Amino acid sequence: MKWALAFVAALTLLAAPVAGQGPGPSRSPDRRDTAVASADQAPAPEHFEHGDKRPGQSERLPRAWEGAPPVIPHSLRGLTPITAKNNACARCHGRAGATSGPPPAPPSHFVDLREAPGVVRPQIAASRYNCTACHVPQTNAPPLRRHSSDGSRARR
Repeated sequence: MKWALAFVAALTLLAAPVAGQGPGPSRSPDRRDTAVASADQAPAPEHFEHGDKRPGQSERLPRAWEGAPPVIPHSLRGLTPITAKNNACARCHGRAGATSGPPPAPPSHFVDLREAPGVVRPQIAASRYNCTACHVPQTNAPPLRRHSSDGSRARR
């Protein structure tokens, strides 16, 4: 019995310094080989340029994938912010079924799926009024992820 008690005491003494150390200052708590200080610091973001061309002066890029909202091919300088009383996008693109000039918003933008799902309105629906929630200006930034779609497939 004394032998077993001495054995447990010896194991406790050997394990005590290891148990209290924790991950240590040079390792992160999840045991990666990355120092904590460097894991918490993000690199400075790269600077990308948005187009500075006026509407109608730049080439439209293809959509990133089928069904993706198209990017805005011109500068938004002077056209934002979009408010309830001022939507510069709707002044040019808010013409249902237009066949010339800037591309019109699609028919889905003239139906308010929340308030009147079956009613086609003559103006852009309020639920689609904040254009920059989905549409962003095109930029010289590379894609965040590579994908196999070239955006050219026809919609079903």
